[in-house]
Amino acid sequence: MNKMILALVALCALVIATGCDPFGSEETKAYIRGTVFIDEAMTVPAEGVTIELLVDADTSAFVSQTTMTNASGNFMMEVQFYPLPYDPESGIGYSMPEKEHAGLIAYYGSLSYMYKPVTNGFVLHPGDTLDVWDVSVSSFTSGGSQ
Repeated sequence: MNKMILALVALCALVIATGCDPFGSEETKAYIRGTVFIDEAMTVPAEGVTIELLVDADTSAFVSQTTMTNASGNFMMEVQFYPLPYDPESGIGYSMPEKEHAGLIAYYGSLSYMYKPVTNGFVLHPGDTLDVWDVSVSSFTSGGSQ
């Protein structure tokens, strides 16, 4: 039993010593930050606004996710990049992408604000932080995107 534990500890030490990070690293993540306000003057923060990351499920190296604004109207989203699947035609795959496109939309009740759609989305690079522009709920529209 002690030899088994010692072997597991040695294996874990070897993995960490070689630079393998089993939990991801800053080089495999990107961050998206922004602030939403209630009023046009952008003085009253909007708490509870849902922010959704929009991705193309067929080609994206990360998954769609949502987050909410806090009491200060701020949101931060951590986007984990995943290796691209193997493509037998090109022989390329299982590699980390250098960049990826994504859209971003905000929801407040029945209102929404489209920062950018997926088709003309933001370009995210692993290791970067994207600060989107401040928006006001007064610029949100009902029933669709802007």
